[in-house]
Amino acid sequence: MAIVSSHLLSSTDGSHASGVKVIINQIKKNGNRKKIYQSQTDKNGRVSKEFSLSKKDCLLKYELIFSLEKYYKKKTNVSDIVIKFNMRSPKKKYHIPVIIAPNGYSIWWSK
Repeated sequence: MAIVSSHLLSSTDGSHASGVKVIINQIKKNGNRKKIYQSQTDKNGRVSKEFSLSKKDCLLKYELIFSLEKYYKKKTNVSDIVIKFNMRSPKKKYHIPVIIAPNGYSIWWSK
């Protein structure tokens, strides 16, 4: 099983960003998107989902979307974070940590 996980941290106070809506889409070769997961970050700002991927699925692209408008409860410059990535191995863990702020964000790959 492939695993996609993330951890959201707020750079304003170092807290875990809980209750953030999370969507994972599979992007077909023609550009159409298929929602394969929707949830929200837990009380520790984390989300994790296992996927059973076929060889064909491993050739497609994916996007991880975090919706921040409700989290920040006031007008912010960052409404959604969209991270496009590949899952080329059906047995790998893909961990994508994100530090968020009202005016920006930072991501990196974790092994």
